[in-house]
This record gives sequence, C-alpha cells and structure tokens, in this order.
Amino acid sequence: MAKHSKIFYLKSGKTFNSLKGLAKELTKMSEDVYNHHVTPHKNDFANWIRDALKKEDLAKKVDRHLLKIEMELETLRHIVHGPTHVAKKSKTSAKKVVHKKKAVAKKKK
Repeated sequence: MAKHSKIFYLKSGKTFNSLKGLAKELTKMSEDVYNHHVTPHKNDFANWIRDALKKEDLAKKVDRHLLKIEMELETLRHIVHGPTHVAKKSKTSAKKVVHKKKAVAKKKK
C-alpha cells in the first residue's frame, strides 16, 4: 500500500497517517470536526482504521463509540497494550484460580 493512501483528511484540513496521529488529533479536535466524521450513521475513523491500517479488531471496537472521549481511550488502549491485551490477561487470571482450587482440595483430603 502506498504511504499516501493511509492519509486521513480531517474536515479542518489537518491530516495524519498513523494510529498515533489519530490519537494525537483526537485530543485536540473540536466537537464540530469530530461530529462531522462520526455520526449514528457513519464512522469515518473506524472505516479508515479498517481499510487503511488493516486493523479490523480496533475498527470494530471504535465503530461502536459515538463519544469522542471513548474513541480516544480505545485508540490509546490499542497503542499502549496492543489488540490482544485483555484476552491474555483473562487467560492468566483463569489459570491462577484453577491452581488455587486444586491446592485447597488437596488440603481437605
């Protein structure tokens, strides 16, 4: 994919071409500009994340968010923790619970 095809053009005239660029712009973006790109009927950011960045998992998550702060948080979570952070944490927690139950069962016998 050519680098120019990743460019997102905001209504305000500003541009970005990465997830970090989106996160940075979201923190400064006016509600008017945000509401131009995200409505109950469309989400330009989710479409761009899916089509230009090929991040289907994140696109699905942000497509549900209509509030700018939610979009910011989900985008930053993805940048910091990656797409599978929550799933890995849940599996580890489940294993710890199983081990504790086995230890308790052995003491009762």
